[in-house]
Amino acid sequence: MQEVRDSTQRVLDVAEQLFMEGGYNAVTLRDIAGALGIKQASLYYHFPGGKEQLFLVMAERMFERHRQGVSAAIETGESDLRAQLRAVAAWFGSQRPLKLMSMLHADLTALSPEAREQLEQKAHAALLQPLRECFVRAQARGEIRAMHPDLLAGCFLWLMDGLNYGELRKGAPPREAMAEEIISLFLDGLLPRADLMLTEPVSARRSPHLLDNNPLGDVLERG
Repeated sequence: MQEVRDSTQRVLDVAEQLFMEGGYNAVTLRDIAGALGIKQASLYYHFPGGKEQLFLVMAERMFERHRQGVSAAIETGESDLRAQLRAVAAWFGSQRPLKLMSMLHADLTALSPEAREQLEQKAHAALLQPLRECFVRAQARGEIRAMHPDLLAGCFLWLMDGLNYGELRKGAPPREAMAEEIISLFLDGLLPRADLMLTEPVSARRSPHLLDNNPLGDVLERG
C-alpha cells in the first residue's frame, strides 16, 4: 500500500512540474507518462478519471502546500505586517512558480464547471484567505488604514505572482529586491519619503530600470 502511495505521489510531482511549466491544455497524459517512464495506460490506475482528475488532485495538493506555507510564514512575522509580508514573499520565492494568473484564466477554464469551482474555492482558502486575515489583523492593530482586505490580499498576491515573470527578464534585479520594493509600495506608498530624500538620490540607489529590455517598457516610454 505504501508503494502505491509513493508511486501516486511521484506521478503528482511530475504532473505538477509539467502542468506548471506548460499549462493544462498543452500537457497530455502521454507527456506525463513519458516523463515518468511508464505506459500512458498506467496513469489510469492512479487516476481513473484521466487528465482532469489528475490535474484536480495535483492542484489541490499544491494549494494545500501553499496554504500551510503562507500561514506558517505569517506566523513567523508575529504582529508586524512588514515582517509578515516579507516572510510570505520568501515562501513564494522558495517554491516552484505558481503562475496563478495563467492557471485561473487558462487552465481552469478548460475544466468542467464542477472541477473549476472546486479549485477556485481551494485557491481562495489557500492563498487569499490567510492574506486577508493578515491585513484585517494589521488594521485592528492600527498598522494600516482601513481598506477592503480582499482588495489588499488580491493585489499583493497578484504582484507576488508577477515576480515569476519579472525575474526572468535580462538584467532584472534579484527577486528579493523586487519583493522588497513591492512591500514598500504597499506599506509606504509612492509619495516621497523624508527619510529617503535625506540620503542618496533615487537615481543613485535604484535597481536596474524595471522597463529595460521590456517591449512594454518601450511602448510606455515612447508614450
